[in-house]
Formats: sequence, C-alpha cells, structure tokens
Amino acid sequence: MKKELFNKVVNEMNNMLDKNGKHLDMVSLIISCGGEHYQHFFKEEEKVDIRSIAKPILCLAVGAAIEEGLYFGNIKIGLETPIWQFVSQYAKISHPEQEEKWNQIRLIDLFRITLGHGKGIMFSADVKMQDEDNLVNYVVNYPITERIGSHFVYSNAGTFIISTLITEYLGESAEYFVDKYIFSKLNIEDYTWKKFGKYTAGCTGLKLLNKDLHKIGLLIYNNGVYDGKHIVSKEWIEKMRTPQVAHPTHRYIAERSFPKWSYGLNLWICEDGTYYCDGTDGQYLIIIPQKEIVITTTGYQSDTQPVSDCLGLFK
Repeated sequence: MKKELFNKVVNEMNNMLDKNGKHLDMVSLIISCGGEHYQHFFKEEEKVDIRSIAKPILCLAVGAAIEEGLYFGNIKIGLETPIWQFVSQYAKISHPEQEEKWNQIRLIDLFRITLGHGKGIMFSADVKMQDEDNLVNYVVNYPITERIGSHFVYSNAGTFIISTLITEYLGESAEYFVDKYIFSKLNIEDYTWKKFGKYTAGCTGLKLLNKDLHKIGLLIYNNGVYDGKHIVSKEWIEKMRTPQVAHPTHRYIAERSFPKWSYGLNLWICEDGTYYCDGTDGQYLIIIPQKEIVITTTGYQSDTQPVSDCLGLFK
C-alpha cells in the first residue's frame, strides 16, 4: 500500500461530513500493510471506549485459556460445553421451561450469539433500566423465542455471561483474565474496563489507546502470533473468522463498505473474506486479508457510515 492512499483516506476523513452536516469526530487511524505502518491522530491521543470490540478481545483470552486447559471446578471447558450447569449456581430462573432452554446453550452460543433471543439485549438503554446487581438474572430470564444454536441476533448478552463465569469459577475478574492471557503478552498496560455490578462488563466499556487496539488486530491477522510469540492458537483464530451463523445476517446492508454478511466468534465476516469488529461511535478493527491490511480507528462519531465509507477506500 502506498503512503498516498493512506493520505487520501486521512484527507477524506478530515473533509467528510456526517448526516448532521458536521465534520467527523475521530481520534485516530492506524494502518498496517505488509511491512508498512501508518498512523494519523485527528486530535490528541487518548484512551477511548472501544465498545463492542471488547468482545473479540475476551474471546481471544478464552481461546488462549482453553488451549492451556480451562476448568470450571473439575470440568474441562470447550466450545461445546453446556453452560447452564455453571450459570445455574449463581442465577435464578423464574420458569422451568426457560431452564430447559438454557440447558441447550453451549459456550459457542455465547460467542456467536445464538442464544435464541428475538432481539439483542444488554445494550446501554436496557442496562440503564436494570439493577446492575441483577443483570445475570435479567439475561437468563429474557424470553427465548427462537431456535438456540442457529438463530443469530446481535447482542451483548453472551459476552457478559462469559465474564460472569470467569469471575464465579476462576475467582478473578474478566479484566484480570484478559490481562493474564492477552494484554501482558502484548505489553498493553494503559487501559480501564468498566463493571456491571461486581462483574467486568466484558461486552463493552474497555478503554484503550489505538496503538494497543492495533496490537489486537495484528495478533488476529497473524494467526495468534505477535512479535514472534505464540499467544492464541491458529485453530481458535480460524474459528473466530469462520462463518458460524446463517447468512446474510439481520444487519446485512449490501451497499455498505463492509457488509455484515455473516458472524463468526465475535467477528463480522464479509463475502469477500474481510472480517472485522466495530463499536459504537466509530471504533473499528478491520482485517482485509487479501490486501494484507489491518485497520484500527477510535473516535466519538455517532454516525459511523461516513467513517466506514472512507475506510472502504483501502479495499
């Protein structure tokens, strides 16, 4: 990739107006392509809540732990492990038929978000309406109206439950867990992660510098290896970026630069092989394998379509 293309994208982002006629409120853009590396800061660098990009980061940590040997009590954990046997020890379900449904949910369903919910939950609007100390019960009692294991609807529920499992069965926060398996190995030290009650949010609320978010992108692109160090298995990375649900998804818009055609383990997948995660307000982690490109952005831009339109120039 030539520096001229990077400069063109930066120029587009500086001049682009959103649907409200305002300039884009972005913080930073970092690109890696082969041995080239470019970055631009639209304002002074700062940690930004990367919102939903927290999900694949926790997924990476769980993958590393499973490779090492992850146990809840004396039970070895894998993607096919049913999880209600564990969640039932600290959550209460109101109706027996709901418990029967939760007995069908496996760990993989939490990552690919195939819990059988009719709509997504645990977003900021409904979290604000709940007692944070009762969010686990809110999730497990939320009506399951669709087919578990196959019906995908985007949600924060699955990753939050994973965070609670880590705390309840390993005796440590998901924040500590991610630091142990991922951040400490990437020399990521400057971050904060908000809590929902006593649990790390898991699904959102992680504030990072873009230079550190970019390390996550490079780790995924390089099949779980960073700076020559094996951190996560290639097999786990392959599962993350392989379609796990029917397509096109309910969020698919063909005209967008990065259409949400399918979903893997906490990563959106495009028909052309591009895979990525995006977070509210302009957070992007995009990998375009056919171009050997890794893109990360941070910002405060509520209308994200012009951001993705600009980034689409890299395709």
